[in-house]
Amino acid sequence: MTDVISAPPSADEALPPEAATRPAAPNAHKLEPGPPQPSEGTWPGSILRRLRPLARPCGYYALSRVAVFLAALASKWMFPKIKVINTMGSIWDGRWYLMIAQHGYPARLFNEGDGSRWAFFPAWPALIRGASGLTGLNLADSAVLLAFVFGLTSVIAIWLAVRQIFGQGIADRTVLLYVFFPTAYVLSMGYTEGLFLTAAAGCLYCLSRRFWMSAALCAVVAGLTRNLGAVVIVCVLVAALPVAWRERKVRPLVAAGIAPLGLVAFMAYGWARVGSPLAFMTAQRYWDGAHFISFEAPLYALRDLLTSGVHGVTHHGSTVTAVLALLVAYFGLALFIRMRRTGLPIPASWWVFTVGAVLTAFSPYYPNSILRYTMAAFPLFVAFAWKIKPTWEGAVVGMLAMTEGAMMVVVMVGNVHPMVPFFP
Repeated sequence: MTDVISAPPSADEALPPEAATRPAAPNAHKLEPGPPQPSEGTWPGSILRRLRPLARPCGYYALSRVAVFLAALASKWMFPKIKVINTMGSIWDGRWYLMIAQHGYPARLFNEGDGSRWAFFPAWPALIRGASGLTGLNLADSAVLLAFVFGLTSVIAIWLAVRQIFGQGIADRTVLLYVFFPTAYVLSMGYTEGLFLTAAAGCLYCLSRRFWMSAALCAVVAGLTRNLGAVVIVCVLVAALPVAWRERKVRPLVAAGIAPLGLVAFMAYGWARVGSPLAFMTAQRYWDGAHFISFEAPLYALRDLLTSGVHGVTHHGSTVTAVLALLVAYFGLALFIRMRRTGLPIPASWWVFTVGAVLTAFSPYYPNSILRYTMAAFPLFVAFAWKIKPTWEGAVVGMLAMTEGAMMVVVMVGNVHPMVPFFP
């Protein structure tokens, strides 16, 4: 019906009935028809119609990046020696990725100055090196450019995955909470969040559509990006193997075999290079003995905050953010369970990813990055988006945006001012 309404009228339909019998006007043969009017039935109209729902989530992302960049400029106003773009691409963990992009991994495990390159996965630095070669930008600027691109792709992947299961309204609000989450400023820095969440959310979307090979390839990328990629691999196994068994299909079985290849390849490389397939875990000890502590870090942070009182709030920002991560995870999981009880069909792969992401986020030895790690558990945002009323959106987003901007300023200033010990 839409195509019929949008289409230009035919020659007979364009004239009144009596006009069809009239003789042609002089020089009528010289008249040329105008260009055809595009309609949603033509390929440009069809593409625009399909892309139109993405305008809202992409707009949210653009607004959030403007807010983050303004916060970065505010830090430069306070400390003029800050080089905004270069700093965003090279501070904190960013410098380790740039070292890997420039020099690769060393031939042995050792302390390279309060850390080790082996603690970081290869996909992100490989992309930085490739982008630098293609664009001619330096490595830090390339990292910021890629961060913006993969931040956008992560928004699209999350939106598609959520819409497929929960509908467009919840998908829109989920993206809104995601891009304005307090630690979402890292989507504009040389960090892996954008790339990893593109792969993870893309995998969950493909699993829900039974695009088995695409889901497996997303898991390969996730396994080459962060240790949380192991959870994405498990999601593929949980979704694909039962289908392969029940329906006697080969493609999900092949996908289950492909999914671990990225992580396995990096482990094999570490084994051949330094003699340990778990080099990325062993390397953590070079951060003052940091190690895996079995999901307890936020609980220790809560204990420290309660025992230190006001002093803990004003002098231990990392402790406060770890406690905030604990609250986000607790209420998010509680709401997620309520969603399931209302009859919403939540696939097993979503449960695996959500719980696995939360437990992994809670396991670092230091509390500094726990809130940022929790951001990877994006289904928690789905739960909050399900509960938040549309009339609350302005107030909630305004509060989150101010927090995100403030944290961006603290991180940027902390790179040049030793009295600010907080880092992402």
